[in-house]
Amino acid sequence: MKFLLEHKLPKRLRYAKLYFQAGPTSLLFSLDGTSADWHASIGRRKGVRLTDAEYSRLRSELPATEVLDDDGQMVLIRNAAGYEELWEKPRWTLSRAHKARNQGR
Repeated sequence: MKFLLEHKLPKRLRYAKLYFQAGPTSLLFSLDGTSADWHASIGRRKGVRLTDAEYSRLRSELPATEVLDDDGQMVLIRNAAGYEELWEKPRWTLSRAHKARNQGR
């Protein structure tokens, strides 16, 4: 279980962030000045599924610079922003994306 409260409390509340996670359930509430945002999820996150046309549009906006691994069922690529993406084939299902630790590789 995780519970995080981030805040800067001068005379008025200007910034606050609350994150709560218990198992597969999470809740995020963010307050920044006059704007507030929240997001909640229950259960495991599912991969993002794209059609071939959507995947082609994504690749044109953010091209893949390097194929790191391809076993025929899954492909791991590094995109132009330096993020690693794990895709399931033949349908484009994004399973995981994270920023590469070593940008200079």
